[in-house]
Amino acid sequence: MKKFFIFAVLVLTSGAFIGLIVDEGVNSTTMTGGDERGQLMWGIVDCIVVLVCFFHCRQLVRVASRQPWILAFVGWATLSLAWSDFPMLTLRRVAGLICTMALGFLLGMRLEMKPLLRLLAWALAFTMPASLIAALFFPAFGLMHRLDAVGWRGVFSHKNGLGNAMGIALIAFACLLWESRRKPLRYILPLVTGLGLLALSRSMTSIVVTLLTLSIGCYLRLRLRPAHKVALYALALVAALGVGLFLNGRMHSVFALVGRDSSLTGRIPLWHFSANAMLERPLLGSGWDAFWPGKGGDKIRNLVRWPAPHAHNGFLELGLNVGLIGLAIFLVAYYRSFRLALRYSNDPTQPLRLWPLLFYSYTLLSNFTEAPPIDRHTLTFLLFCSLSVSMTETFAVEAIEHEREPDMPYLPFAVESNAGIIQESL
Repeated sequence: MKKFFIFAVLVLTSGAFIGLIVDEGVNSTTMTGGDERGQLMWGIVDCIVVLVCFFHCRQLVRVASRQPWILAFVGWATLSLAWSDFPMLTLRRVAGLICTMALGFLLGMRLEMKPLLRLLAWALAFTMPASLIAALFFPAFGLMHRLDAVGWRGVFSHKNGLGNAMGIALIAFACLLWESRRKPLRYILPLVTGLGLLALSRSMTSIVVTLLTLSIGCYLRLRLRPAHKVALYALALVAALGVGLFLNGRMHSVFALVGRDSSLTGRIPLWHFSANAMLERPLLGSGWDAFWPGKGGDKIRNLVRWPAPHAHNGFLELGLNVGLIGLAIFLVAYYRSFRLALRYSNDPTQPLRLWPLLFYSYTLLSNFTEAPPIDRHTLTFLLFCSLSVSMTETFAVEAIEHEREPDMPYLPFAVESNAGIIQESL
């Protein structure tokens, strides 16, 4: 039951099958009411999370105390109830945010990195054949039918959802493939399938960011000597200059080639108006998730002349909701987690340790043109919290074992009591 619940939550938080549960005509970002079926589903999930937290409250408090900046950000979002334009809406969605954070802490506390990565990879792999079936046999559901959005969406609500899920899946399976020494075919097949679905989604942000992230992973896997690194940097610089000279004056043709325009499908004017709106309430914002359902969101949608659900930029979105103070807290939390991931990836003998660094790189790059990685009931925020906890607790255990090494040459990781967690390998 535990494995099934985690598997189901990973699938649902990725955005898969949500369109079969909620009414697609209800935009939960721009409407205060929401969908009753969706609220019921997430309400059941959140109640289970609260129940599990009750049984592990002492360990959870100890683990959460080591994540001060994530707690500070969620606390600031909760505090925004005091000035929110829609207090009840903010209250409901902050409750979901808190439960998502708690579930992330629980996953990082109870599961080791590799078993959790495997569960994630196979949960996303489960959506691959389902998306193929949906697009091929049920095109009314599996394909986008909008003039401004053409491509496959599979079992997701939007093609960007499919692209984002396949991007994370490709990174996860790539790390498992690098780590694997036997039966690589079980990872190669979903890699090929995921790559095909990513291309068919035509989500340019996901395609570009995934390729960049995998390139970073391959570079780190090369273990180049300093002289080779300098040569590679020089070659990359020359190539970038050549591409820049080639694209000079040809940007309209390039955008047309990939089915886009020079405004990035309306994003540039959206960013301009969103930045101006953020400066109207720069420090506090409008309250968590309270900007787009209000007059400010309606004004921007009228100006850009399309139903923008969010700012399509994570930094602007956070600034609109929780102001520059909330954005600064998030950036500090992200910086701390990214530093942990850099330190965690230093062991060249364990390719799996690249996973957190690649995930945080992927979310950072996606943040420039898509929604923020921190939101309720989203896979990115769930993984953001769980990976931060897992790395923090791993370093804590390693420090304790290093201090006790002269007296206790070996202490199993899974039963270290002073670390505050008991991780399971499943």
